[in-house]
Amino acid sequence: MLLALVATVSAAGQKDFRLPKQSPFKNSLKHATMPQMMKAPAALLDYELEPGQAWFGYWDDTDITTLGTMCDCDYALAIYIPNKVAGQGATIDGMRFYLASTTGISNAKAWVSTKLSEVGKYADGYDLEIKNVETLEVGYNEVLFDKKYEIPEGGLYVGFYFDSKIDMTDYPPEDYTTTAEYYAWYEKYLAWIAEHPEAEPFAITYGDKLFEGSMYFASKYQDELYSQYAEMYGNPAYLQYVGWFDYSQYGYYLGAEALIGGDKFLKNAATFADFGEKYASINQEVAFPVTITNSGSNGIQNFTYDVNVNGAKVDEQTITLDRPITNILDYATVNISFNTGEQAGTQKIELVLTKVNGEANEKESVAKGTLYVLSETAKMKPLIEEYTGTWCGWCTRGWVGLEKLAADFGDEIVLIASHNGDPMEIEEYMSVQSKYIQGYPSMLINRLTEVDPYNGSSPYEEPYYIKNDVEAVLADIAPAAIAVQAEWADEEKTKINISTETKFFFEDENPSLAIGYILVADGLKGTGRSWAQANYYCEYAEEYGNDPYLGELTRMDSYILDMTYNHVAVAGWGVLNGVDGSISGPAKIGETINGTFEADLNGVLIGEDRVSEDPEDHVAVLDLIQDKKLCVVAFLINQTTGEVINADEVVLQQDPGVSIAAIEEKAGNETVRYNVSGQLIKAPQSGLNIIRLSDGTTLKVLVK
Repeated sequence: MLLALVATVSAAGQKDFRLPKQSPFKNSLKHATMPQMMKAPAALLDYELEPGQAWFGYWDDTDITTLGTMCDCDYALAIYIPNKVAGQGATIDGMRFYLASTTGISNAKAWVSTKLSEVGKYADGYDLEIKNVETLEVGYNEVLFDKKYEIPEGGLYVGFYFDSKIDMTDYPPEDYTTTAEYYAWYEKYLAWIAEHPEAEPFAITYGDKLFEGSMYFASKYQDELYSQYAEMYGNPAYLQYVGWFDYSQYGYYLGAEALIGGDKFLKNAATFADFGEKYASINQEVAFPVTITNSGSNGIQNFTYDVNVNGAKVDEQTITLDRPITNILDYATVNISFNTGEQAGTQKIELVLTKVNGEANEKESVAKGTLYVLSETAKMKPLIEEYTGTWCGWCTRGWVGLEKLAADFGDEIVLIASHNGDPMEIEEYMSVQSKYIQGYPSMLINRLTEVDPYNGSSPYEEPYYIKNDVEAVLADIAPAAIAVQAEWADEEKTKINISTETKFFFEDENPSLAIGYILVADGLKGTGRSWAQANYYCEYAEEYGNDPYLGELTRMDSYILDMTYNHVAVAGWGVLNGVDGSISGPAKIGETINGTFEADLNGVLIGEDRVSEDPEDHVAVLDLIQDKKLCVVAFLINQTTGEVINADEVVLQQDPGVSIAAIEEKAGNETVRYNVSGQLIKAPQSGLNIIRLSDGTTLKVLVK
């Protein structure tokens, strides 16, 4: 990721966006409306479209945000045009790009190419055509190419380049040290930008849909900057920002469009995406979220599909969209419902998209999914992951939410705090954050839903609504149960022996399941500013002082010293998608699969910079967790869908070699016992038994 700042300066319900510390851009991004994927000619255009031509792009020119480096810089920007935008024989005849300012701009060029240029060759490294743009305008700048270039199977790129020089002698200095001073500076910054559009010369919009190839950026200035950082800090990770960088993964849409010709646009055409796997009980109504993508110039008002189950057609349905899809390559997710029927088993489902707007679908589309219908289920123990950082001033509400959930639900749920950009960050979790998290604080529940860790899914920010979300998940069924045991493998406490028992309630010869493992610590503290929790709520006493849980934050400092952090993920193995091979063999109803895993902590580091030689930048996990309460989490994940099926957690005793049976004898009398599925049992059963003792302790005992 490349951008450094998406400022949050209004209400306390916002998120902070964690982006790298240095950046070629400085801007506060606004949320835009959805991109216009295909546009009719607008009145401001000089070029009159020919029959069969249309402008294609990803951005929305009714809600424009500008970006720039705030210094003298070269800019190279591009979008990708896939073959599927029109059809075989479609061409790129020209392009246009949008400028917010032309002051200080020189050496402007437009180009079309089968590939992005090599590093550093941003002005002339394109293989089809490059055109100098002699006259520039604020707004759209249109360029017709000398030839019409047929879009091959691999697609084409169109883009533009220019050099920019700006005068920053009156730029407001960044002299803030407190939140209030930052807000004051930010107001000056916005006023300066309004008077100096040349500081942010190119245009984008920003949204929550991801379109591959919607914005690429490169710059020699950027290359030199990050190469210097890599050398200065001895960290080769900075080199990933050298060369072209793809911003489409973050919902950026560049102000550029291709002129598509060839009269190859389809009219009524759409495709379904495969919709994965679901688990449900007998006689239950199940809704699959299915993504439908528009490929036709008529858009999608309604569509018709056949339902095939295990190879036989069982139904035909037509759905009319509440909000039609009007733009090519735009998409929407619709819920398509099924009744599971009265018989348990596996249902292979196909959806055949037959009609669009009442006309025959001009593209073939068959989407597949699997529905497992269960006669018996396990008790759900959800994996609830909070994403946070000490730098994030709004994340204090996530800290409150996590502590409240722990108090209210205890061992019914598994809680994880995954940190970003502070001394508790671990590398193993970064891939999860990159895939799922758009801003901080956030919370994932079983990797299915991203919600606020305090407000939950409530759009009205009802205090501590996350409790309702967790209660709803606890009421869900689980198609499998997992139980975990763990103990130190050696006296030095460098390795942990983890054993799991997984019981299935469905049949699958090749289940796409795996187990991930996380080591969690309570009671973490540290000294120095990077351990102090930023707290924006100190500025919002009027708004939140009476909140039953957040009110206390308004009476704390802007940086909370001596903060105690609990449920912190300090090490992990297979955190994104499970450890390959951890579930082997077919899943059979009522049968269990036993597994073992050795978690090696020797040499595992935690901290902000694992490459730095400065010991204050990172520590060994083994040093950080000395004398802390530790838990081992095991979670069962569907590697195809990314859904966490079930989870479990066990306390890791500090003394290695102490048997669970010995702990049980010392802890107190048994009050209740459960099997691995979470069902109450009256006597020991073969396999893993979960025992709750009279002193409140929960133990797991393997009965042979």
